[in-house]
Amino acid sequence: MGAILKKTKVALAFFSALCVQHSPAQESETTPQIRIIGHYENAVGTSDAASQGTITPQLIEARPMLRPGEVLEYVPGVIITQHSGDGKANQYFLRGFNLDHGTDFLTTIDHMPVNLPTHAHGQGYSDINFLLPELVSRIAYRKGPYFAEE
Repeated sequence: MGAILKKTKVALAFFSALCVQHSPAQESETTPQIRIIGHYENAVGTSDAASQGTITPQLIEARPMLRPGEVLEYVPGVIITQHSGDGKANQYFLRGFNLDHGTDFLTTIDHMPVNLPTHAHGQGYSDINFLLPELVSRIAYRKGPYFAEE
C-alpha cells in the first residue's frame, strides 16, 4: 500500500506541473527618466583647497535673505545668528567654533575691512548690518590664518 501511495503522489506532482498554464509575458512599462540637477558650486579651477571658494551670483539669487548676516551663510561651515536684536553685530560660528561678534573673523566688503580695531565687545568687532543683501553679487571666501599671496 505504501508503494502505491508513493507512486500516486509522484504522478499527481507530475500531472499538476503539466497543467499549470503560463500567462504570456506582459509588456513592461518603461520607467520615466529622472533628471537631477544640482547647483553646487565646487569652485574647481578657481580654488586651490577646500578652505576657499567663490559663491556665484546664480546661487545668491536663488535663495531669499531676510537679514544681512545671511549673506555670509553661503560660506560652507559658517553659521550666523542674531541673538539680541538690531543695533548689535551678529554672532559668528565657523566649523562649530564661536567667533563671537567677528573677533576671529575678518570681513571685507568691496576690499574694505569691516572689523573695528577696538570695541566694547572686543577687538575685531564686525557689524555688517549696514549691508543691503540685494546688492551682493559675489562672495569670495578663504578659511585659515594666512595665505601665501598676502
